[in-house]
Amino acid sequence: MINRKKVLMICYYFPPIVTSGVARSFEFAKLLPHFGWEPLVLTVRHSKDPWVEDSLGGDPKGIRVQRTLEWNLAGLADFLHGCCSRVARLFGKNLTHNLFREFLCIPDSQIAWFSTIRARRLARECELIYVSCSPFSSSVSGAIVKRLTGRPLVVDFRDAWSLNPHTPFRRLQRAMVNRFERFVLGACDALIVNTDGAARLYATAYPEHREKIVTIPNGYDVLTPVERRATAGDFQIMHVGTFYGSRNPDALLECLAEMGRDDIVFVQVGGSFDSYERFKERVKIKIVPPLPREAALELMREASLLYVKQGWEPGVSEYIAVGAKTYEYLATGLPILAEVPPGDNAELVQKYALAGYVVTSNTRAELRDAVERAYEAGSRASVAIHPEFAKGFSRRDLARKLAILFDRLTDPTSR
Repeated sequence: MINRKKVLMICYYFPPIVTSGVARSFEFAKLLPHFGWEPLVLTVRHSKDPWVEDSLGGDPKGIRVQRTLEWNLAGLADFLHGCCSRVARLFGKNLTHNLFREFLCIPDSQIAWFSTIRARRLARECELIYVSCSPFSSSVSGAIVKRLTGRPLVVDFRDAWSLNPHTPFRRLQRAMVNRFERFVLGACDALIVNTDGAARLYATAYPEHREKIVTIPNGYDVLTPVERRATAGDFQIMHVGTFYGSRNPDALLECLAEMGRDDIVFVQVGGSFDSYERFKERVKIKIVPPLPREAALELMREASLLYVKQGWEPGVSEYIAVGAKTYEYLATGLPILAEVPPGDNAELVQKYALAGYVVTSNTRAELRDAVERAYEAGSRASVAIHPEFAKGFSRRDLARKLAILFDRLTDPTSR
């Protein structure tokens, strides 16, 4: 029988919650036992996030899970804002900004998740504490528990926190987040981020903690090589997921409208998007509702080109985020069109897509050229998975790297 060490995993997002933030923690919890670590997961009983869905299943089999309550702090903030808004309207005023969320939900509304007391008790039966963000308030809880118990602490930010170029903090939020983040980095024994760009940013911002920073990227659950089954006469450019904010397909659709080819179809899997009405008469567009992963993979067999979009944003100079969609696309081996700013997402597709068309200039001419080159390649385009991607980005390999980090931090001879 394998003698495993125990790790307390503080993970707000965990099954049966259904959201993209669940996969990383869940896969680590399933795979760590293969590398000598038995997870004990502390998670929320019922999330108060209105956009979070719970599946009908209970706790995952084979994983010990403890759950604690969360007070609905965001609901209280919204209620108070609603009351003040009604009073303000009596005086002809319109309150557009929710000050209660800004002043009460610091660093986020999940600060009202009652995790710290339970985590302190559970940590005493474990050799190490691992915190998976977001929410980033979980890392504050983990840092407090580290101070109280002395257990080694690994904080997995995934995406950047205070250094996230896409998060518009207001002045008070910025000051408090900076203070909380510095506290967490001072307490933890290792900080994990999921891109090299994020690691560089944090090493620059916190040079005194440079040696703590580790990159463990997101990856794929399983390879899903697709034997393309293109429909006759159609060149299908397919996007799987939702569009929001500056992440929209408008530039691509303008290019397709200019090209005017009846045999090119833009397929949006995941529901409609804001500019659909504007383009539906000029471009062939097919809208497919959100699908389970297996159904989406089956539909991808008809794709000629998978499309990933990351928006350009004013004032942002370093794009360090990589969407989970990028890893899923690379795991199919299909050609990829990436309309993204320079940064980690662009570099990933450039390096690992055997048939990749990466546009980083935010100019329509370059985007149209990429589409035309992909169209000309057509069915001749390579459909294969890069062997280095298959080797280095599997969840199993990433869990092994995490376990090696745990081993190092709990090895008395390495201190």
